[in-house]
Amino acid sequence: MKIYKFGGSSVKDAAAIKRVSNIILSQDRCGVVVVSATKNTTNELEMIAKSSSLSEENLTSSLIHSLFNRHREIARELELDIELSIFELETELRTVSSSMNGEGEVSPSKMDSLYSFGERLSSLILSRYLQTVSTKNVILKDVREVLVTNDHWNLAAPLIGETSQAINKWGELTEKDLVITQGFIGSTVSGQTTTLGREGSDFSATLLGEVLHASEVTIWTDVAGVATCDPRVIKKAKFINNLNYKHAALLAHFGAKVLFERTLEPAIRKKFPVLVKSTLLPSEVGTSIHELPLKEGPVGIAIEDNVVTVVGESLLSKSVKFPFDAIRVHEIERQTDEFVSLKFSNEDIESAVEELHDWVLESLHN
Repeated sequence: MKIYKFGGSSVKDAAAIKRVSNIILSQDRCGVVVVSATKNTTNELEMIAKSSSLSEENLTSSLIHSLFNRHREIARELELDIELSIFELETELRTVSSSMNGEGEVSPSKMDSLYSFGERLSSLILSRYLQTVSTKNVILKDVREVLVTNDHWNLAAPLIGETSQAINKWGELTEKDLVITQGFIGSTVSGQTTTLGREGSDFSATLLGEVLHASEVTIWTDVAGVATCDPRVIKKAKFINNLNYKHAALLAHFGAKVLFERTLEPAIRKKFPVLVKSTLLPSEVGTSIHELPLKEGPVGIAIEDNVVTVVGESLLSKSVKFPFDAIRVHEIERQTDEFVSLKFSNEDIESAVEELHDWVLESLHN
């Protein structure tokens, strides 16, 4: 069984949901789909929480109305008769936001409850649309039934043992079943809603991959894989077809935004590959992250503010020679055999990254 995860930009409107559905329908072995909230919904929910806590009732009501009408419009374009389900979610959200009135600041636990509505809306719409176009038995499941976490609100940690037991609540899934569920959210042992941290839906997908014994997990996003550097910074950046777990995790840790930092932990434990592919270019190979043999030298660059981190293998060995011009004006933040973090001034960073990236490409081709 394969698990697919789709991010917010991949389900941002009716056309995007149709595109996602076509990808899902083209793969017989896709058994579980994990979906994020539609684009910008999480930000809108934070605005609702803030206005509620400040007792700005008119603004809160307007924000909620706008959020739900946008999802209603998506449902209408997909010709779905789900008004009752959307109305029930809206009523529940208004109740949660009302409980925040006058608190002055947003309660982390209540914020997690509010966050959940984004993924619950997107998964509702996607599942109902798939029910109209798929020959499979499409089932909408609430991930909070099975993904058990601690109570560290807004950044909860999964409890793997409890989750492995709770997954039995979903019963045995056959090849004819297609489960649609939510990313990002979970629940405590006592049933309170939690979240795994912003952008945590990738992590949700691999956690489910671990407890459902998936053969692979594919993270569908708007870029065609993990690149040697951020393509928005370096136009010559190349997508990496195969990447070792360790190197991918380090790139994510040091600022590469393609993957949530903890995404690969379950895959490393259970040794299943994680693919990163583009919903806009589904025929592209993408990046396969797995237990790849390690090769000496750099594999990629991550950038965060004015710190540039080169990730690779045996980087401190005598045979790996960093380009002198690129690093002559720098401050070493930290260095190990697996990464070297360099801090540059604002005026030097652009040229340094370009030269370092040329060196990375040359090393990869040797």
